[in-house]
Amino acid sequence: MAFDLKKIAKYYKDDMGLNFALEEENNRIRFSMDTDAMKEVRFMAYKENPNTMLFLTYLPMKINEDKRAEISEFLTRANYGLHVGNFEMDMEDGEVRYKTTGVTDEDTMPSLDVIRRLTYIGFSMFDRYVPSLLAIAYGEKTALEAIEEAEKDMQ
Repeated sequence: MAFDLKKIAKYYKDDMGLNFALEEENNRIRFSMDTDAMKEVRFMAYKENPNTMLFLTYLPMKINEDKRAEISEFLTRANYGLHVGNFEMDMEDGEVRYKTTGVTDEDTMPSLDVIRRLTYIGFSMFDRYVPSLLAIAYGEKTALEAIEEAEKDMQ
């Protein structure tokens, strides 16, 4: 059984009320939603193989080349201490995403509650970190200033 795209898609529709695109030929489900931090945040659940599924939340913009080093430092600081998932940035094109991974055995599909958590954690991380990321990308904050702002309620 492992990861069943049709079952996950049914859960997204019936229980979570999401409008999505199921692309069985590409082993993925895609949708966009607004978060507190940003509109049109993109999401993709990608079935890597029967036992591994990636849950990817994408920033709907690319980071300009002149800001990528500072954003990279910010994301590295944000990743330190995270327990589930991580931020990634493609240094070639400036794409930023948050990735969580679900792994199971051949006989078991994770519960739908686990699927929900793996789906929404990236959106939660965007709400926490994207305003500070944007303060670097479009402002004058340093990575250190921005991470202190993003994590001020965690200390």
